[in-house]
Amino acid sequence: MKWIIPIFACCLALQASGKRTEPPPPPAFDADLFQKDKQVFSGHVEFLYWTIEEPDLDYALKMNTAAWGAGNANYAQGHFQTASYNFDPGMRLALSFYRAERFWEVKWQYLRGTFRGSDHTNAPEGSGEFLTGTWPQVIGGNLVAAKSHLHFNYNIFDMLVARVFNPNPHLRIRMIGGPTTAWMSQQWIVRYLNNANENTRINNRWSYAAGGLKFGTTIDWYWGEDIYVTAAGSAGLLMGSYHNQAKQTANAQPAGGAGYNPAIPLRNAKLENIRPSFTAQMSFGPSWQKNYKNARTEFFAGYEITIWTNLQELYHSTAGNPNQTKETWINAGTLALHGVSIRLSGDF
Repeated sequence: MKWIIPIFACCLALQASGKRTEPPPPPAFDADLFQKDKQVFSGHVEFLYWTIEEPDLDYALKMNTAAWGAGNANYAQGHFQTASYNFDPGMRLALSFYRAERFWEVKWQYLRGTFRGSDHTNAPEGSGEFLTGTWPQVIGGNLVAAKSHLHFNYNIFDMLVARVFNPNPHLRIRMIGGPTTAWMSQQWIVRYLNNANENTRINNRWSYAAGGLKFGTTIDWYWGEDIYVTAAGSAGLLMGSYHNQAKQTANAQPAGGAGYNPAIPLRNAKLENIRPSFTAQMSFGPSWQKNYKNARTEFFAGYEITIWTNLQELYHSTAGNPNQTKETWINAGTLALHGVSIRLSGDF
């Protein structure tokens, strides 16, 4: 009987060895949508089609009814003619590095945009109706036309560090922060032309160069069929150098003036100071993201808006003899850039 036990054990071993080992089941297709354990560099190219919204850009008043009395004092009547920006293209280029072991990402990005806008209006044709300036006309006679031209340069450079979180296989969240720099400038030119072919030109310019910190978050949420909802939001506070100049010239002697020298501006006021500015940004839209064997790509198209405070200022003043006081009125408001952002990203 002693020999039965070893023989039985050998039979069991042979039977076990003869069984086929089944391979483990493959992972679910959505188990690693974001390739969170793969260390990569990523390049980002973004096309921007934006415009700018600003308050206080009225340059003329066009009457649509006659005044109540030609010889009496009248307040503003008619429709304000306001300057506006066109939609113009811009770009944003970025390079990022994702350190998979620690779930950290660093990103360098540069945004560049140039925006323009031109507007004009002519005098109304109705009897007793006029075109008047909202800036000092200074030239005599009646205005026959008013023109406006805007030009804006916009540059932003960020170096942002992100902590990447994956709460579940369908969701990726980045908490971002880091230094940011901005340099931008605006020029607004207004021209008035009267019925004697005389004109005056008002040139308002401001510029801002600053640095600060920016913090925010980005979210990628998988919906299915390689389609995601992608959103981002950030806020920053910058401190920098601000310059503003209001200048006015005319090609003819101002009404009621004497001894005019066209080489000397009628208005030439400058302001320089150090000031803070708060900025906030938000973007939202769908994206297509695809994983390949050795690469991952993303295509995003959405709406984006950015605001800046404490920058847009226009200076109006009273007139008087050189030794008399000049009271100043300041029109100020929030600057907003918004439009469509289209981004193509790839890992390498």
